[in-house]
Amino acid sequence: MTMRIHGGATSLDLLQGDGWAWIGLDSRDGLNRLYTDLLLALDRLFIDLRWAGVNRLALSSAHWLQGRPGNLSAGADLHEVAALDAVTAEPFSRRGQRVMAHLLWPGWRTLTVVSGVAMGGGCDLAFHGQSRWAVRGLKMAHPAARHGILTGFGGTRRLVEVLGPEGADRLFRGFEHWDAGSAFAAGAAQRLLEPEAVRTEVLGWLEGG
Repeated sequence: MTMRIHGGATSLDLLQGDGWAWIGLDSRDGLNRLYTDLLLALDRLFIDLRWAGVNRLALSSAHWLQGRPGNLSAGADLHEVAALDAVTAEPFSRRGQRVMAHLLWPGWRTLTVVSGVAMGGGCDLAFHGQSRWAVRGLKMAHPAARHGILTGFGGTRRLVEVLGPEGADRLFRGFEHWDAGSAFAAGAAQRLLEPEAVRTEVLGWLEGG
């Protein structure tokens, strides 16, 4: 049974089974921005799940928990980012970095379902999954880099790890926009899924299939 465990502007839904958990992001406009309160809630949730013995974790739009298409994340809220100064920017970045580090923790397997919009900080979130599946209809980019804006969530490092310097440059310096096929071809995703297959495939992965 799906439970809502955080009810902010972007909320968190949780579906949990024996040794696994599926976290879904949800918001009224469907863009699932990474607000500070969401980052704090994700940090606490990841810690709780680790202590509970979860060994497989999936992260996606909450819509996929019901088998419906949705966006992963449009990134950090730009109004919040614009209000940052030299003092507040560092803790904001560190909150995001803590969330990303949880996804890379070697004590569990993590999967990000990259669908709909994955922009900026949402692109960072997508790439920090140890496994990444791209869903048809994806729009992935780092457009804020064109204006010199980076969330500081670790994307500049993680994209190089996954894509190599040339692939990372395509997103950060070339400002390319990738669909699911392009993301798969570039190595950003290990699998390419049709929307109707997502829920079944994710549940199969979570249950160890």
